Amino acid sequence: MNQKTAKANRITQARKAMGITIKELSARIKTLSAGRISNWEQGTRSPGSEEAMLLSKQLNVAGSWLLCMTNNPQGEFLDNSKQGFRYIPVLSMQDAPHAQEISDSDNVQSNSMIVVENSNPSIKSKTLFAVKVEDNSMHPDFNPGDVVVIDGEKTPNPGDYVIVYLSEKKRSVIRKYREADGYLFQLLASNELWAPVNIKQLGEAEIIGVIVELRKVFN
Repeated sequence: MNQKTAKANRITQARKAMGITIKELSARIKTLSAGRISNWEQGTRSPGSEEAMLLSKQLNVAGSWLLCMTNNPQGEFLDNSKQGFRYIPVLSMQDAPHAQEISDSDNVQSNSMIVVENSNPSIKSKTLFAVKVEDNSMHPDFNPGDVVVIDGEKTPNPGDYVIVYLSEKKRSVIRKYREADGYLFQLLASNELWAPVNIKQLGEAEIIGVIVELRKVFN
């Protein structure tokens, strides 16, 4: 069964459990036409995350369940690692420091998910997420638009690429981790136009995680 069919079946199942017609469901939501809902139930189209949330409020099930991201109608994000894959959220650099709480939330948007396969050794990490590269500080290793998968439980070794929250600048950056005398650690950019960041004491920076996979975007 493909994803469209699975989503269609869940929408239909939840609606019938409520004992209402497509037209009645549309009237309750107000912003979704009966034709649109009918297309979803027929599997010709699928709802997006915002539309799933509108449906979920009227059908008394989790939006993530309607989108097949969990097997629990009330939420609880599904870990398919035993089946050889797992869905993880793709976050903005700004949201990266909150990766764990976002991953645990039932409000992760379906259009912000990617699949990680069991070939990635971090597939069972409790904090596994991805971010989209937003600047050219790591060019040519990473380019804007590339997606990197991050293990929030992994301890970095010299030479690893990491994502770090800089407390004073209140922003997250991707850099190469380096140990050096006189510093807790250094953060090096691949682009020579960007200066290294020297971390001297605790509180200046928080290592959010180590990059364990790169997905290049080719234009």
